[in-house]
Amino acid sequence: MASTFSLWPNGHFDLSSAIVPLPEAILDDLMGDEDQCVAVATRDWASTLMDQHVYSCNGFFIIDGSSYPCLDPDQRIHMTKRLAPCLGNPIVHHSRHLKQDLVTNVKDAGVRFKSSKDQNFSSSNQEAVEHTESTELPNPIGAFLLHSIHPAYKGGASRFVNAYTLLDSLAGIDPGHVEVLLRPFCFDTARGERVEAPIVSYDDKGNLDFRWMHAFLENGRPFTKHWNDKVQEAIDATRNLMKELRITVMLGRGDIIVVNNRMMLHARDGFENHPDHPPRWLLRSWFE
Repeated sequence: MASTFSLWPNGHFDLSSAIVPLPEAILDDLMGDEDQCVAVATRDWASTLMDQHVYSCNGFFIIDGSSYPCLDPDQRIHMTKRLAPCLGNPIVHHSRHLKQDLVTNVKDAGVRFKSSKDQNFSSSNQEAVEHTESTELPNPIGAFLLHSIHPAYKGGASRFVNAYTLLDSLAGIDPGHVEVLLRPFCFDTARGERVEAPIVSYDDKGNLDFRWMHAFLENGRPFTKHWNDKVQEAIDATRNLMKELRITVMLGRGDIIVVNNRMMLHARDGFENHPDHPPRWLLRSWFE
């Protein structure tokens, strides 16, 4: 896992500061029987990581998978199902176009999108551009987990952009760009799901809530009445900055990354599988 440096709210960000080991006692507890309650020590360990990393300016952490290399896929699924509730309140969501169980498989299912109207990043090997999860829902998720069961034969690196850094940089170009993002926009999946919400908002504690899926913004453009040249300039500037400010993370076998969905945009490079190599496979969980 290579360290990458990028501007972050606390200066230059060293990826190694976000990598944490999995203590042996915690692993033993997570591998316990399904009907066995997770120990208080495990819950406290997970809660501390969330406070120190996910809900801080870092926005994410990575559990180093090299400390438990011998687990098979079934054991990793079991481990993830026990870990997920320790990190937050898991979200199970089923709609016509979206399915999220406690633990959902993320694999290339052969989906190949040809336009912005049929993107399905988690079921394709194509590049996933910067976005936040569940933008089509009235209340997007707070955080998510990805557990790398098998990396791809080639490619598939994850990319992340800190929205606080993005907004600071955007204000440096033109403060008016940030003001534009505070206005309501229509996010339209073009599949019968549409919500109106600002790209940038803040909760009652002043925490950032950044919502972004460019394809859905474009689909909703006809319904966003205030869309004009100034809005387009702000959107273009935002997209350009994402390319400059992102960091790249190649998840190894067994690595688990937990990400703040309201302050981190994420993306993924395209990838290739190979008949002689296990196909890329991740597990995903959502949290409030």
